[in-house]
Formats: sequence, structure tokens, C-alpha cells
Amino acid sequence: RNLDEGGHTVRLTEEFWLSDHEVTQSEYQAVMGNTPSSFTGDLNRPVEQVSWEESVEYCRKLTAKQRAEGILPDGWEWRLPTEAEWEYAARAGTTGPRYGELDAIGWYDGNSGSQTHPVSQKAANAWGLYDMMGNVWEWCSDWSGDYPTGSVTDPMGPSSGSGRVGRGGSWSDGARFARSAIRRRGHPGFRYLFLGFRPALSSVR
Repeated sequence: RNLDEGGHTVRLTEEFWLSDHEVTQSEYQAVMGNTPSSFTGDLNRPVEQVSWEESVEYCRKLTAKQRAEGILPDGWEWRLPTEAEWEYAARAGTTGPRYGELDAIGWYDGNSGSQTHPVSQKAANAWGLYDMMGNVWEWCSDWSGDYPTGSVTDPMGPSSGSGRVGRGGSWSDGARFARSAIRRRGHPGFRYLFLGFRPALSSVR
């Protein structure tokens, strides 16, 4: 593990749902009107080349769209998951480096062919979530910072910072990055072809 992955006790008390797959190019295009992705040819690939700021805007627009369509009731919203929520969902009750054998669950540099792949092709974790390891890194809501040293409840990360958190590894990374605990940071405006997101649904905070 890396030095910024120290174990600590986290208690989550607020219910949330997490999309079972990374946002696809077709889903992004339906909400945002375009797809910025470098990898084309199949709109079921995860969208990439999306900044943290654009991911947040997608969640805002999806919330407004579904409220207008009567799908989403007032008081509920789509948003980026917190880092703690993401890891809790990725682990799905497991405590090891990852929730299954890597080639069976994720796209990484050992099997990706140097590209993204359509979502939900590998095995899901025990809670039905696909591609939590590999394919594209996933933005979380938190500013990047050191973990607290003691136990915490519903952590949301530092109040400020220079980089936002990404989790999960990608098609371009080695196996050591495809782990439930792996963390990276990026400027909120940063875009790259290994970086996407998946939204969470919860009551408005």
C-alpha cells in the first residue's frame, strides 16, 4: 500500500445509492449534449476526458432533468460520492486489496489493449457494482488530503485543497493501482483519457 492509505475506522450513517457502472459516453451525451472522449466507436464505453468540474455539472444537470421528468422527487440529488462512500461500495464487505481476481473484475494494463472497454463486461462485486477496479479512474467529491488518525463518521474530506480525489485505477495502470484502497489526486480542471466518474444518489445534504 501507499503511505496515504493508512487504515482507520469509518462509520457511514447516511443512505446512498451508487450507479452500478461508470457514466457512459451515451449517458453523458444525453445530459451534456456532447462527448469529450478520446476513445470512440462504442457509446457504452465510459466517458473520459472529463474534469471534476464537468462531472459535478453532469450530476447537477441530471438531477434537474430527472426532477423535470418526474423521475426524481424533490429532496433527492445526483452527486459525486465521497471517497469513503466510494471505498465502502467498492469493497462490498471485503477487506483485501480487491473484491475478486483482477482479470475477472477489471480492465488494467495487463488486459485492456491500451484502451477503455464498454462498461459492465467484467464481473461485478457482491453488491452488483461493475468496473470499480480499472477501466477509468473515478472522481470523488473530496478534496485530497491526509486521512484522519482516529475513527470518523460520514467523512467528506478536507474543507479545501488543490486537488480532488480519484479512485479505482484505469486501463492504463498496472495491477498495483487496481485496488480498493488506491488514491490519486488531480486538479479539478484536469482532463485525461483515463479519468471518468460514476454518480451517487442521496437526499440533498
